[in-house]
Amino acid sequence: TLHDPPANKIVLETLGFQHLDLEVTGPRTIIFRDAIVDLLAQELGAAVTPPIQIGLLTLLNYVGGSFIYVRVQYADRIRTILTSWGNANNKAAAVEDGEGMENEA
Repeated sequence: TLHDPPANKIVLETLGFQHLDLEVTGPRTIIFRDAIVDLLAQELGAAVTPPIQIGLLTLLNYVGGSFIYVRVQYADRIRTILTSWGNANNKAAAVEDGEGMENEA
């Protein structure tokens, strides 16, 4: 998907939505990014050259940034959906409770 920006956006937005339960922030992205790159450098040794490290750092920064973007840009929409869903479920529960009482009377 690197050569197809619209597909790349869809993949990263999907990953961002899948990680909404985590509080992804800039500092946490840096900690995660550095830990992954350090681990790969330790495990793979000389195979992880400086250009590969820079590429991984850039990729992980981009992914972390997209997660933050999804959280910021879609937060209001998600809140609206959750509120609407809660209201719909409360109304459905009230209707079911009301029907249950009418059947008992």
